[in-house]
Amino acid sequence: MIDYLKVQKTARVVTEGANNPDLKSVWLIAHGYGQLSTFFINKFEKLFNKENLFIVPEGLHRYYLNGFSGKIGASWMTKEEREKDIEDYCQYLDVIYQNYILPLDKKVIINALGFSQGGATICRWAAHTKWRIDNLIVWGSVIPPDMNFEADVRKLRNLKWHYVAGDKDEFLSEKRRGEQLEVLERNGIEPNSIHYKGTHDILEEPLFLLNKNVLNK
Repeated sequence: MIDYLKVQKTARVVTEGANNPDLKSVWLIAHGYGQLSTFFINKFEKLFNKENLFIVPEGLHRYYLNGFSGKIGASWMTKEEREKDIEDYCQYLDVIYQNYILPLDKKVIINALGFSQGGATICRWAAHTKWRIDNLIVWGSVIPPDMNFEADVRKLRNLKWHYVAGDKDEFLSEKRRGEQLEVLERNGIEPNSIHYKGTHDILEEPLFLLNKNVLNK
């Protein structure tokens, strides 16, 4: 017999910026597989200013990247008990939102960005959550095939979607990038697409362009 218990767990959340009169955007960011929020947040340092607040929660599963010692990474889920992991991280991101975003001015733009594995994470959460999101950004990732667009299409169509990918992304071929856009278009979603010259990484030029686009309501 297998039982399931809900337990408390201490999660690490890294932030940069603060609630202030000049704040325009808040960024809730899900990192990629094997990354840590303490390092990943630095990918966005070119946008560290009074207009932006960055919130980077860390995946709840930490592990050694090689063997039994050395560098450590974090993951959002694996194939083992995947449904429970999805349920847990959606609840986790809801708690993040309630603690960090709800207290902000209602005029602040809310951006939810997922990179690599975090792209599928942020998509599933966006379909799940009751909270407002203005921009949903999928960077270097696929749209999770288990998303129920039919059930959530009204909510998902109301979001402003952005799909960002590099032309030399080692995890996304040109064909696969095209397939992700087709998935969205089939469901009545026309994303703002940013294709840049580069690999599987957060790069400065597309980041600046993305920042400009999310501010353009």
